[in-house]
Amino acid sequence: MGDLSQSGNRIRRERVAWAARIAWALLALFIVAGSSGTWSMYRPGVWAPTLINPADVARNVALYVPFGALGMLALRRSDFRGVVRVAGVAILFSFGNEAFQLYTVDRVASLTDIVSAAVGSAIGAGIVAVFASPK
Repeated sequence: MGDLSQSGNRIRRERVAWAARIAWALLALFIVAGSSGTWSMYRPGVWAPTLINPADVARNVALYVPFGALGMLALRRSDFRGVVRVAGVAILFSFGNEAFQLYTVDRVASLTDIVSAAVGSAIGAGIVAVFASPK
């Protein structure tokens, strides 16, 4: 076919970035919807910072791997600083989810969920950084 011009490559990268941003936002909405429970403003939720359920940890890590990968693509990063930024966004996002769970009657907020979100997103972002880094 022939080589793409510089402008063609730039347009393609922009399209990938916009698609990744949309997918990242949809995944974030999916995570929020899955984390929500039955709301109660007057009955506090459960805070168990060191609760470790191996199945829940594995589920959280697996859910945040694509969050980290999409974050790297959305931010158009492929370096270590990008991995740190995406993991930081995942920590803040997960912290917000856990804070909201304090107002549910059927969910348990845990520091373990925040850590597993950070690990999963760092794995996903690291995979993108390895494969997208210039050779």
